Amino acid sequence: MKVHSTSLIRIALTTLALCTTASAQWYRGNLKDTLKRLEEDSDHFAKMLDTDLDHGPLNGTPTEDEINRYVHEFEEATDHLKDKWDDQQAAPNLAREVLVRARTIDKFMRQHHPGPGSHSQWYRVRHSLDQVAYDYRIRWRW
Repeated sequence: MKVHSTSLIRIALTTLALCTTASAQWYRGNLKDTLKRLEEDSDHFAKMLDTDLDHGPLNGTPTEDEINRYVHEFEEATDHLKDKWDDQQAAPNLAREVLVRARTIDKFMRQHHPGPGSHSQWYRVRHSLDQVAYDYRIRWRW
């Protein structure tokens, strides 16, 4: 009977370890996919915003230059996070930096309404950013 109980405990612990490992691998894969999607969505957004700005009243203004700089810095921060996503020390702070930079862009989008294309793309970026905040357990509000 003792052997049987020990075997059951060993099986239970092995099953738990396998489930935990599978869950961690799924989480890591899911986070990596989220960051890849964020990078792709951010690139599409930047291109669409540039197009919308070039065809709108902000074309050639200091405001256009300023938002283009913010978007460039946001993309750089996103790339840095994607490169360090599994660094448990650095990644949460990098994710916060990405979110803070995104908040500035979000404010611009709400104030200036540059165009429907960039608005639609920004919505996709925001969705990915919400997932990043969730994955890194960052309390986040726009």
